[in-house]
Amino acid sequence: MPVSYNADDITAIRRPDGTYVEAVEPLGLPGVARQITVDGTSSNTTLTATCRRLSMRAVGADMRYAIGSSTQTATASSHFIAAGERLDIALPVTPNIAVIRNASTDGVLEVTELL
Repeated sequence: MPVSYNADDITAIRRPDGTYVEAVEPLGLPGVARQITVDGTSSNTTLTATCRRLSMRAVGADMRYAIGSSTQTATASSHFIAAGERLDIALPVTPNIAVIRNASTDGVLEVTELL
């Protein structure tokens, strides 16, 4: 009989779909690679509709980002990613990401969609 894990298990990890798993699951296989130019104007990029995770790295500047299921707008109060930082995150259905620089320096957000 399979073991059932829940939020009370210290080793349980909650997945985006609300289920739990005992061990760390792999993020996925690299899919589409994107280089998103980041400047003083928020720009939205529609990601592959079936993509549910991504790995992103800020190159050359601190940035702000917003993620959602439709067109997004990043603002000065959106999520922060520091220059040189890499984040791996889960995505909603029909994912979109918007980015804007945090200060006066432009940069590039390197994105790897994970399948």
